[in-house]
Amino acid sequence: MSTDENQTMSETDAGTPETGNAPMASENSAASAEPSAAEASEVAAPEAAQSALSSENDEPGDDVGNRVEGEPAAAAPPGGDAPAKKKRRRRRKKHGAGAAPGVSTEGASTEGASTEGSTDADEGDDDESGATEGAEATGEGDAEGGDKAKQGGKKRRGAPPPREKPAFGVGEEVFGKVERITDDAIWIDIAGKALGLFDRRELGTEELPQDGDQFLATVASVGIRGGMLVLSRTAADLDKAREAAEAASKSMEPIEGFVTGVVKGGLEVDLHGLRAFAPASHMDLRHGVDLTYLVGQRLDFVVTQYAKKGRDVVVSRKRMLEEEARQVRAGILSTLTPGSVHKGIVRTVMPWGVFVALPETAGIEGLVHLTEASHDRGAKLQEIFRVGEEIDVKVVRIDEKGKLWLSRKSAMADPWEEVKQKYAVGTTHRGKVVRIQAFGAFIELEPGIDGLCHTADLSIKPIETPLEVVKVGDEIDVVVASSDPAGHRIGLHPALPAGSESEPKQRVQLYKPVKAAVVQATEAGLVVRILGVTGRAARGFIPAGQTGTQRGSDLRKDFPVGQVLDAKVIDMDVRKSDVKLSVRALKDDAEKQAYQQYRAGVARDAKFGTFADLMKKG
Repeated sequence: MSTDENQTMSETDAGTPETGNAPMASENSAASAEPSAAEASEVAAPEAAQSALSSENDEPGDDVGNRVEGEPAAAAPPGGDAPAKKKRRRRRKKHGAGAAPGVSTEGASTEGASTEGSTDADEGDDDESGATEGAEATGEGDAEGGDKAKQGGKKRRGAPPPREKPAFGVGEEVFGKVERITDDAIWIDIAGKALGLFDRRELGTEELPQDGDQFLATVASVGIRGGMLVLSRTAADLDKAREAAEAASKSMEPIEGFVTGVVKGGLEVDLHGLRAFAPASHMDLRHGVDLTYLVGQRLDFVVTQYAKKGRDVVVSRKRMLEEEARQVRAGILSTLTPGSVHKGIVRTVMPWGVFVALPETAGIEGLVHLTEASHDRGAKLQEIFRVGEEIDVKVVRIDEKGKLWLSRKSAMADPWEEVKQKYAVGTTHRGKVVRIQAFGAFIELEPGIDGLCHTADLSIKPIETPLEVVKVGDEIDVVVASSDPAGHRIGLHPALPAGSESEPKQRVQLYKPVKAAVVQATEAGLVVRILGVTGRAARGFIPAGQTGTQRGSDLRKDFPVGQVLDAKVIDMDVRKSDVKLSVRALKDDAEKQAYQQYRAGVARDAKFGTFADLMKKG
């Protein structure tokens, strides 16, 4: 191989001039300017391996580009024993440690591995191959470094922005102007950059500054977590504060804390220099309330968690707030007298009751149960009450748990007080069917007053359910059959048919005659309505054998619907109010009565005696 060819091969293996290995290639070409025959045969092996690599990657110049894509391809070693894939794996593992400037250790380590089992005579070729592979490894290292830089750039782009540096540092002495003074704190405007909070108790007996006065203090906390900029004039004893907080967490005794700011989810509290967190739900019994009004106040807390040697401290005021609310509620409820009437505002309407707040008792809420909402037992609460509406309620009772029970029904005039006079027994009224049950239909006479008409009273003909004759919304005329104002009960019957108002009122009694109108004729007998009677007592039945007709007669022809008959009550079922009548029995009674009248007349005539008896009397 000539010197020019060897130099050309070295430059090709080294890659582009940007790899910085051009001087190394020049040295290798100079060293091989006068090769021997043995050396020429040894150089031929790398050439064969290089030609094989070129056939796989199309062109030798593409080797650098392939390594940039993450698939490095290296030339075969001079001995040609180890495959290129094995060398690429080893180069990835040993890349970059202790290399000379411009040369990666990947080439050297790979060369050492590839020459295992070769003779010492191959050292010159090994040096040349090591230089060539070092240039390739350098290009690969640059490509991999570029990939890592890209990955690092992606991570940096997805990371959150750096936290803004606070305007002041802890321990820094600041100078500001007093903006306002509260019972526990002094608010200081520090050069218009921040608003500082100073614990007023640190002043002790020192004269209190006035609004607008200049104030000098040291930054104790910068509020980087969301709290206020806390100022102080004395150094806090953190060891003592940790001991006090830990002891309070074990004994559950209250400890005093200074609220220094509102943070996400709650408040930041200073326990004599130790930072603590108070959840929002443990600072006010009302959910979602703005807690800003608590900043700058000194309050009592219970330490519910002490962990990480004082780095994780959680405090609460829930127990104290509940106890305080319980005492306040008990004091207010003691002023309420059962039976007293108050103005209330509807807060919540539920299917089973209504919560009503009493403004005169600091908004304490009581419950108006469904049964105490209205005199109308069928009314729906959503239709009666509106949120925000003002209503009158009466205090029913206060139970042992402190719950307040109210009644709207008792605070209203009871419409049932006039029922006895307005809906007297026997009076006729117009009503509306509002509810239907299997046992009967509820008929509303007026809002808040309804009566029940049983299924057996709804029809002269036997029925199984009220839906066979009426439906919700129907308006019907009814007669008051019974009235119980104290029990809020009214019994109703359907009124007499139109045109029957003049019918005589009859009393259905056993073995007494009645007048009845035919309603229906069947093979078994006649269904009749007793005139002047309402409800189930008006329904009567005359068996076919009691009609006074011959066996096999057509009752439909002999007794048309509407025909009025005289019949005798021969049987009654008091529980079912089924009345059995008989036309034949009434005729038999009439014949017996006529015969008895005849016998009475004969007996009367017989008392006159003979003609001689009459002459004696004369």
